[in-house]
Formats: sequence, C-alpha cells, structure tokens
Amino acid sequence: MEDDLESKIMVKQDWIESERGWGIRPDGITLHKTINDCKEFIKTYWSKMPDEVPYEYSKPCGDPCFLKVCDILYKKVLRSKNGIRMY
Repeated sequence: MEDDLESKIMVKQDWIESERGWGIRPDGITLHKTINDCKEFIKTYWSKMPDEVPYEYSKPCGDPCFLKVCDILYKKVLRSKNGIRMY
C-alpha cells in the first residue's frame, strides 16, 4: 500500500471549451507520460474534428507542464495509448 503514496511525474495539458454564444471555460486536463505523447494526443484529437468549426469544442490551453501524481494514476496513464482526459 505504501507504493500507492509515491509520486510520479507526468505531463499535464490544460484544456478549455469554446461554445458559440457562451465563450470559453476550463475543460479539464490531459495527463501524459511524455511531451511527445501529449503532442500525439492533441494531434489525434484534432484529426477527429470536422472541417468546419463546430458549435462546441475543446482545445489545449497554454503550454504543457509537469505534475506529480500518485502511483495509481501514473499506472493508469501508462496503460493508455498517449494519455488520459480528466474533468
């Protein structure tokens, strides 16, 4: 159980939601093992968007930074392809 309390370093990317007529607001974060994973996650996200601007969508906000997370969350991110979304 002590292992669960250890901290691991992850890459955190903030996201904002943009909604036509309402403006923008915080829309959670994504966590990634590396900066490259973060870039790939964002690239994959944009590749799934339509050609026209949708009524509502999320987008990365600011530069990624580093964040300490617990071992359980760290392992969850490692099991993902390029990271996980958290709201």
